[in-house]
Amino acid sequence: MPVRMLNEYTYCPRLMYLEWVDGEWADSADTVEGRFVHRRVDEPGGRLPAELPEGERIHSRSVELSDLAHALIARMDLVESDSGAVVPIDYKRGEPPDTPERAWEPERVQLCAQGLILRSQGYRCERGMLYYTAAHLRVEVPLDDALVQRTLDLIDQLKAAARQALPPPPLADSPKCARCSLVGICLPGETAMLSRPPESPRI
Repeated sequence: MPVRMLNEYTYCPRLMYLEWVDGEWADSADTVEGRFVHRRVDEPGGRLPAELPEGERIHSRSVELSDLAHALIARMDLVESDSGAVVPIDYKRGEPPDTPERAWEPERVQLCAQGLILRSQGYRCERGMLYYTAAHLRVEVPLDDALVQRTLDLIDQLKAAARQALPPPPLADSPKCARCSLVGICLPGETAMLSRPPESPRI
């Protein structure tokens, strides 16, 4: 399971299903800008050494690794080493949100999943970073027990949702829908209207 789908599921379970299970896709201004932001870090070929060299910093782009235990795979934008540990760095368009964590939950969960993959490969990984390109700013995301457990719970939920014959229902009156690239395929308003029970005729 690509960790990007975990981001999508955390944002909207229906979006994950339409993209990953049904294979739907549509571009928007946000997705096009996102690809432009990732143009450098998406170049293939990044590698990590089996053991971190003593006293040497690692700076590897586009590192693809998997975790069989959790059935996860990720192409990490950037992985750096710091004091014997590795730090995954995920590039994001825009600026950090005005929240206590300075990051939305889907991005923190995606970064935590990358950390779990790195741990499964034998690396020590205690934190990750989100790099917001518009602000030229890194935001640290501690991979603490609470975030790890939340990520593991969402992985299980995603797997269960992906096995269903039908996609999850759309979000109810969510501001997320207006900027979603699949809003014209998902049709959240129309789907919600059709799912309502018919009104009893007036007598």
